Amino acid sequence: MTKPTAFRGTFLFALGIFAGLFLSNLRPAFVSRAAANAQDGTKKSAPDLAAMQADIAHLKEVVPSQSHTMTDVGYQFANLWFAGKQKNWPLAEFFLNEARQHIVWTIHIRPIRRDNNGGAVDLPSIFEGVSNGPLKDLTQAIAAKDETQFQTTYKQMLDACFACHQASGKPYLRPIIPQAPPQTIISFDPESKGSK
Repeated sequence: MTKPTAFRGTFLFALGIFAGLFLSNLRPAFVSRAAANAQDGTKKSAPDLAAMQADIAHLKEVVPSQSHTMTDVGYQFANLWFAGKQKNWPLAEFFLNEARQHIVWTIHIRPIRRDNNGGAVDLPSIFEGVSNGPLKDLTQAIAAKDETQFQTTYKQMLDACFACHQASGKPYLRPIIPQAPPQTIISFDPESKGSK
């Protein structure tokens, strides 16, 4: 394992723990406010607009940027390559579904981006085309357990990702076939029997 790969894995793991702890700390504030209102016993005819606006402003402050969610997409998609190469089809399906969910999360964060000229880039429309094209083909290749088709459709997905990056004014984000798995704690071997 190389030092950059180990550092990246450790960094992503620590980032996940930090995000989980941070988000779990948000819940008590909302629950305590709801409990206080319930104990108050009063029914307000309208919600407290100022409190709602403050909550919305706070949520906007803590939502991760698209770069964070796209880092997750890259992580899942790189692992997908190694799972497919090892013909570990259940694991490949898992990583594909995780990547898909993180792409959707990314789009929810900012559905419309601005390109370098200030034009609108409609990410939901782009993803609809990708979802009905290369992503669907990749899903079918995994379901068919077809290694050759998997490799072809994986590369087509990388091209689709790059096209989206170009449309978003970020042509320098060019995905490639990964050289080393970012995940070193999960075995990609479909015959693996545990920690050995």
